[in-house]
Amino acid sequence: MHAVLTPRAGEALLRALPAFDGYPYLMTRVVPALYHLSLLPGERSVETLYHLAEAQAQANRFETCLVLAADRCFFFTEDGEAAPSIRPPRGGFQVAGELQPVEVFPPTAELRRRSERLGAWADAFQLQAREAGDAFLFGDLGKGGRPVRPQEIESLNGFQENGVPRGLELCPVCGEWKGECLDPNPRFAGQVMRVRCKCQAANRCARCGDLLYPRPLNANYYREADGQIVHVPGFLAFEHRCGFSVR
Repeated sequence: MHAVLTPRAGEALLRALPAFDGYPYLMTRVVPALYHLSLLPGERSVETLYHLAEAQAQANRFETCLVLAADRCFFFTEDGEAAPSIRPPRGGFQVAGELQPVEVFPPTAELRRRSERLGAWADAFQLQAREAGDAFLFGDLGKGGRPVRPQEIESLNGFQENGVPRGLELCPVCGEWKGECLDPNPRFAGQVMRVRCKCQAANRCARCGDLLYPRPLNANYYREADGQIVHVPGFLAFEHRCGFSVR
């Protein structure tokens, strides 16, 4: 016998998940279980905040949410396309202070108060992780793969003469492999993976414009040394050190 989750019960469970209430702010989805929170100045107009969020999403190339209230937000795709919603993201592991905003906002008293609250909020998540002890944060364990389609099996099955999976080709600029192929790892048998080269790195710091990481984030590359497809999780963006930031 299985319990049935009604829409009302599902909504109640959603609202039980933790959510920061120091509006307005951005929630950047770095990996499926990890969000980065960035405060925005409360005195700015909604139109201005919208454009700040749009610019942040386009620079970072992460899904981003502009949270204006408990029941008002805008979801932005990596390309900056937006859609309104009444359900901001909740739950997950939440951090702050790693991704730089588009601009440096004047440190008003109101912003400082919210910043102190956000710092305590993020510290609570880190404390929870330390107390868990054996908790680990991963990227996409499926590497963004998808089941192979019947019409693709003939063209993607097997390897090229050089041992590289069929479907991959050399980038003429950086000399790395790119394209789509079947994952050679038996654990991902029948899964088509998209492989990107270094030239396709596009995740940038919204403040200085430099790459957050030398490879595309939340993406895969082909490691020729051992013939494996390796996933690059988005939280490697936190290794970036912005020349304009004050840490």
